[in-house]
Amino acid sequence: MDAKEAVRQYIQTHEKEAISLLQKLIQQPSIRGNEGEAQAIIIEKCRELGLVMDIWELDELTELKNHPAFYNDRKSFKSAPNLVATLKGKGNGKSLILNGHIDVVPEGNLASWTYQPYGGHVEDGKIYGRGSTDMKGGNVALLLALEAIIQTKLALKGDVYFQSVIEEESGGAG
Repeated sequence: MDAKEAVRQYIQTHEKEAISLLQKLIQQPSIRGNEGEAQAIIIEKCRELGLVMDIWELDELTELKNHPAFYNDRKSFKSAPNLVATLKGKGNGKSLILNGHIDVVPEGNLASWTYQPYGGHVEDGKIYGRGSTDMKGGNVALLLALEAIIQTKLALKGDVYFQSVIEEESGGAG
């Protein structure tokens, strides 16, 4: 079996685990100012994968906050980390960034929802809940691809940088 097929097969046989991870993420209402618990789940998954991590909060970056082009009315970024997790390649290759965000748009009127916005309900092969497609589902897909590369021992020349950032939906501070 070639490397591409091995990765594809790994992904197909680990669908249940990916669904479970996505449900956990959906169950964390990671609207602006409340991203920490969802990011903790992502960080733990990256830790399990053995990725090299750089984790920081914007409160630590006074240079950025003092830049004349930076605008954000948020009082604090405490407990709202950004993450870059790196899968190191063997060298002499191009690197790749896989970027996703952890924040979601607020749920609005609960009466408008067929399923709970933070429930992660699965029905007929679909997962319902805030972030299932924008963008927690994307983050899980990226992590599953990285896991497949690692578990199938696919040797990459370049590094792969997985980024999970905050505030894409409300200001881009991540």
